Amino acid sequence: MSVRRRQNLRRERLKNLRHGSTIEELSLEVEDIDVQERRPLVRRASSSLSSLTSEHSEESAASPIPRRGRRLAIVDTKNVGDVSPTPMSSDATPNTSCDEDENRRNRRKSSDDLENHNYQREQMLRDKRKKLLKRNTISDFYRSREQNQPGHFDDTKKNRQSFSFRKFMKTRSKESLTKLGDVLSKLKPSHFQDAELAAYKSVHWTDLIAQTENNTKPIQISETERKRREAIWELFTCECNFLVDHLMVLKHCFMEPLKNVQVEGHLMYAEPDEIFGNLDELCYISYTFCKDLIAVLLRNLTTDTIWNTSSLVEALERFAQISNEGGVFHTNCVNYSKTANALEKLRKNDDFCEFEKWCEQDPRCNRLKLNDLLVAPLQHTTKLPLLLAPIRKYTTEESDRNLLTEAIGKLEESLHQLDEKVRLERNNQRIQEIQEHLIWPSITDIDQKAYIPEFLKQCLTGQPSANLLSAPNRQLVHEGPLLLIQSTKTVEVQLFLFDDNLIITKIKSRPTRKKLSNADDYQTDHAFYEVYQQPIALDRFSMHDVGSTEAAVNGLKCIFVLVHISRFQQIIGVYTLQASCDNNKEQWIAKIMDAKDKFNCKHCMIFHKYSGKEKSPKIPSMETQLSDDTEVSPRTQRRERMVKAHHKKSLSMDTVYI
Repeated sequence: MSVRRRQNLRRERLKNLRHGSTIEELSLEVEDIDVQERRPLVRRASSSLSSLTSEHSEESAASPIPRRGRRLAIVDTKNVGDVSPTPMSSDATPNTSCDEDENRRNRRKSSDDLENHNYQREQMLRDKRKKLLKRNTISDFYRSREQNQPGHFDDTKKNRQSFSFRKFMKTRSKESLTKLGDVLSKLKPSHFQDAELAAYKSVHWTDLIAQTENNTKPIQISETERKRREAIWELFTCECNFLVDHLMVLKHCFMEPLKNVQVEGHLMYAEPDEIFGNLDELCYISYTFCKDLIAVLLRNLTTDTIWNTSSLVEALERFAQISNEGGVFHTNCVNYSKTANALEKLRKNDDFCEFEKWCEQDPRCNRLKLNDLLVAPLQHTTKLPLLLAPIRKYTTEESDRNLLTEAIGKLEESLHQLDEKVRLERNNQRIQEIQEHLIWPSITDIDQKAYIPEFLKQCLTGQPSANLLSAPNRQLVHEGPLLLIQSTKTVEVQLFLFDDNLIITKIKSRPTRKKLSNADDYQTDHAFYEVYQQPIALDRFSMHDVGSTEAAVNGLKCIFVLVHISRFQQIIGVYTLQASCDNNKEQWIAKIMDAKDKFNCKHCMIFHKYSGKEKSPKIPSMETQLSDDTEVSPRTQRRERMVKAHHKKSLSMDTVYI
């Protein structure tokens, strides 16, 4: 198609404005023309457009019919504004150059306005699409964060209240407390029912004998026998009160309501086993013991000889059998500290505190709190030997006294085992706390000049000794603060003396106390300690007590010195420690020397026991095997080397050093 033909087509399209074409369509047609052809075409279009308007104005002036005029472009003035084109003046003629330039500027302006309108409309649709796709995402968070800046002000937030998580949790807790109260009001209390124990619990032993013999004559017995019977009856009543007033109250007033409330979906975070432990086993053992005792007391009720010692010892033996020699009570007593910690955490919740108050309002609690009932098994376990002692005291026959002495001895042995278990449990808990708050410096902190290859830096960032204290048999002997005297300054240190090593640490942060917001309790944050140098084995150092005269020369007092020696007899550390007073210094020296002696004796016994096996006739020695020209096994050679090394180590390090 020729250029002339193309121009004619464009001219025909421009003439179609008379039939209602919009300026938007005209601008689209003009945009399709090349840059070189656009200027003459626009010039011709302007001339033709002005001629058409002039002709149209003449026709409108001649005829009375009103002029229709050009139809305006459809523009959304709500979003963009008034972008409608300005109507051309009827006086404009193409012969005037000024009018032609003005018309050209108007057309360009209308075209630019249309382009801006289209761009703004597309941008608006694009933003709306993004809002739909990214609703309630991180972009909204950052947008709201920018709007909440001090310089930004939004009129829509004048009457809007800010969201408060604390208010939301308070509202939610009030709703949960209301629902919990409704559930507790509908609970049916459970009861312990045993008519026999309830009948004999509140009577005296004389009333029991009188009811059995159906007479009211006074009992003629000696004063010693009367006291023996009173002691036996006190044993029964004490066990019965422990069962009914403590164990059963704890079960039916606290544990059973907690399980019933959890069935309804409340207090699901509370574990009954963590709070009450083996309460069911304790109830069974105590109930069985009470039934055995009342069976012994009701057997052979005569005024002369009743309640023989052999039947009483049989009941005690069965009690020891079903309680696994007191192991069931031991488990409950050892876990008491864990129970107390669990209760402290649970009492931070308002709904659990409300539940605990509701349980303590039961008349069967007799004003006893939950902690008072939980500590009852520990108190009752220590009371049993004291209850048997008066029975043995007022028993006249020697054989019966021996039986009671044996029973009391078993109970006391069980109490010693309980004390040892409690001590080990506390020791393990304390060692675990120390390990969690102990900071082991890395190799770069110890030796800053050391060069570490790049491929080893990640492997050597931590210390393998971080779990050094987690040995199950390790015991903490003593701990406390001291002062480490250095050449230029004095450093506060914390010493931890174990049964196999000594750790000197620097205090990294001191313990702090924080008051809880919802209670009057305080939360204690433990201190953190950084290990100084390295742990010292108890057989790798010597200790020197510095006298007051020698210490006064250097302006010091209450000091002692630890000299750290390696296995190659090299001095690798000297620590001058200062105590707060002479008593503290003597205590530290005694503890360290005692732990050191026990450690050396323990290892000497192990080596002597091991060397004794080598001298037994079952395993021939090295010389015998060589004389018989028999083959020596590697295991025997290793044992022989260990025994010889032990004999070479007969002189202690302190002797060699001093």
